[in-house]
Amino acid sequence: MGVHAYTHQEAEAFERFKPCILINTFHSKMKLTPITLEEVAALMPVTQDEAEHIYIFDQLGTQGCLLDCGAWKIRQDVAGRRTTTPAEKRQKRKDIKKLGKSSILKQRQTLKNDTRVANSSLKFKREAFRLNDLKHSVENGCGCCEFFLALLNTLLPTRENLDVDHLVFEWIRYGFLLKVQDKQRTFSFQFFSPSGAKSVIHGLKSAKVLTNDTSTSTSLKLAQSWIQECETAHGQCGSGRDVSLPKRCLDVTPISIPDSSGVQLVETHGKTGTYVCLSHCWGKDKLITTTSQTIATHFNKIPLTALPKTFRDAVTLTKNLGLRYLWIDSLCIIQDSTEDWQIESSKMADIYHDSFLTIAAISSPDSRGGCFCPEKLSDTCFRAQGDGLDTLIAARYCNGEGAVSDLQTFMEAFPALTRAWIYQERMLSRRILYCTYREFQFECRQNETCECGSRFMPPHPEPGTPASKAMMQGKDQYGELEKLYGVKGKYSAKQLCQHWQKTVMQYTKLRITYSSDKLPALSGCAKDIGRITGDEFLAGLWRESFAEGLLWVVNVPVDQPRASVWRAPSWSWASIDSTMCIDYIYAMRTRHRQDFQDKIKEVECVPDGVDKTGAVKSAHIRTRASICPVYLRRVCRRCMTSRSRIPYVIENDQWMRTRSPKITPCPVTPGNGIRGLVLKGAEPSFFPDYKYDDRVDFEFLDRNDGFTCRHARVFLLHLYDNQSFATEVITDYFLVLKKVVEASSGSSFERVALITIAFKDWAARDYWFQNEYDLIVEQETTLKIT
Repeated sequence: MGVHAYTHQEAEAFERFKPCILINTFHSKMKLTPITLEEVAALMPVTQDEAEHIYIFDQLGTQGCLLDCGAWKIRQDVAGRRTTTPAEKRQKRKDIKKLGKSSILKQRQTLKNDTRVANSSLKFKREAFRLNDLKHSVENGCGCCEFFLALLNTLLPTRENLDVDHLVFEWIRYGFLLKVQDKQRTFSFQFFSPSGAKSVIHGLKSAKVLTNDTSTSTSLKLAQSWIQECETAHGQCGSGRDVSLPKRCLDVTPISIPDSSGVQLVETHGKTGTYVCLSHCWGKDKLITTTSQTIATHFNKIPLTALPKTFRDAVTLTKNLGLRYLWIDSLCIIQDSTEDWQIESSKMADIYHDSFLTIAAISSPDSRGGCFCPEKLSDTCFRAQGDGLDTLIAARYCNGEGAVSDLQTFMEAFPALTRAWIYQERMLSRRILYCTYREFQFECRQNETCECGSRFMPPHPEPGTPASKAMMQGKDQYGELEKLYGVKGKYSAKQLCQHWQKTVMQYTKLRITYSSDKLPALSGCAKDIGRITGDEFLAGLWRESFAEGLLWVVNVPVDQPRASVWRAPSWSWASIDSTMCIDYIYAMRTRHRQDFQDKIKEVECVPDGVDKTGAVKSAHIRTRASICPVYLRRVCRRCMTSRSRIPYVIENDQWMRTRSPKITPCPVTPGNGIRGLVLKGAEPSFFPDYKYDDRVDFEFLDRNDGFTCRHARVFLLHLYDNQSFATEVITDYFLVLKKVVEASSGSSFERVALITIAFKDWAARDYWFQNEYDLIVEQETTLKIT
């Protein structure tokens, strides 16, 4: 089922919640009385420990239930069971796992053993039901179903084209999230306990109610309180006042313009002050920018009517904070001046690092969406009374299945967080006000909070999911870097390397319009880390951990060719175009006898412009090392079986036979001049850097008939050996190089892949090196890798 986009008329219909007589043949003893959000907001704060907990399954009863209230009760009892000893905790985990297995077995039987459905999804899957099913369960005596029926009678909106008789309901897991769907749409209600309720239903999450209109004075005052507390109480965040202003800013002080008000672009001339940054998506539509032709006009005035909604809202927020200056990239940098862009973009680290606040319009895909996102559907609250029950309960309407868990839904809800340029804006800012589609969220170097007060329910991504990890995106880790390296010298090359590898893995998941911006869009983060550590940034790697920085691979599928326009050396992850992210193989060594770092004699990186951590004009490394000549086998269609669909390998015939005993591979023997690498039981893993084009990437020695394996000469450069923490397995890491001829400097090499070879122990590893590798490896020489 897809996510339904509601029209304005449909949304207004949902706003008018009133009881629906869905089953007029049954008189419910449960009474639900709507109460206003203002009444709820006025409640005195009550903690979860202070509130009385109501166990509705015990109090209302599940006897006679024809649905799964009984199973829900059992799981809640087990999950809520207090444990004090390790044995009790282990038993509790076993009992919950046993319930999950029972649910899977039951559903497998219902699905007639359809193994296409994953066990992980069945583990928490609930039984779907219709209104008649609920009615029959109530008539059979289930008190809990009576309560749930009252909820539906109160919550389901009256609107046209709602096919009540065919509505299908399903509880999502056990968190009181109810999915509702008919033939046309899917929506959900997240039930929760409003903050301040003196009695709460056990199992309901606690949260503050949302008006879903962040332009209200309530939301703005709350945002101001977060910022004030951060400024006065958070030593790690700092004030952000009276700092050096960027070269140009927007002065939001009201100026008189005939028939309208506006702002003014100003040159700051090195003055100090306090300013706010805007982080936003440019989008595909034409955006107002400062150019060589418009800068004089912008110095005079920019009417508010000429600004898109996101910019106007940012002006309003800046004024509400009592501040004068606002920095927006498209207006404060001359967009058609390469020189100005290079100079100002190179200052990005300082601009975001020094700003008082960054306003992040993360729910808007372009400049028209705005920072204030009024959602027509406010939370609904009511008092539930009956059968000894007297409590407050609230419901939050959600599109689709409610919880943002998958990356596609995440990208639709928070498009700005998928953009590469915005990554460093988040990481560098001392404090950020996120303008989402339902609430304000706030994040600084010491804390994070939001209007609803709960990050474990919509509109937040579901915890532990890819969407949740994308939402966090390393801000906490970046804060740890500040703490760790805050005192000069309190760091190690290994710590920096691990932090930077995580940064690269997160950053390369994001979208970037121009591949040439790959290094410039992360330049601010690189400068900030260099400022803290004193290390030198070299086209995406760091000098003190350069060798370990080479251990990157491209996540499968490797679907993009080598970049047609050079922008980074082949040994840098920034040279790769891929729809998948870069991953790192962590060489967490307990012991090693080979370290390529000691063999690097020179690393030269020439920046393309004034930004030393931005775009690169040329780069190479020189190393004094030995390389091993081998042959890259392009596996033919006859050898590529269903068991081994690997198009490129460097091993000999033995590898083919171990994976596909029934086929006879194309021979690779010393007799035909081509000797495959003999591995003798070792396990290789080949990671190509890009999608190879046989016509241009390699010079093959064999004819191309599609039915015979082809071979190209490549070279292995040994980087590390590594022993696993958990086992005795030894893994060796090699760069796969190809030789290229440069007219100006003669022969050099380019990286084309990374390969790992795993051995069962040190003895097997040493035997292979002595009896295979050392026999064919060339003498140590000076190599240039570009």
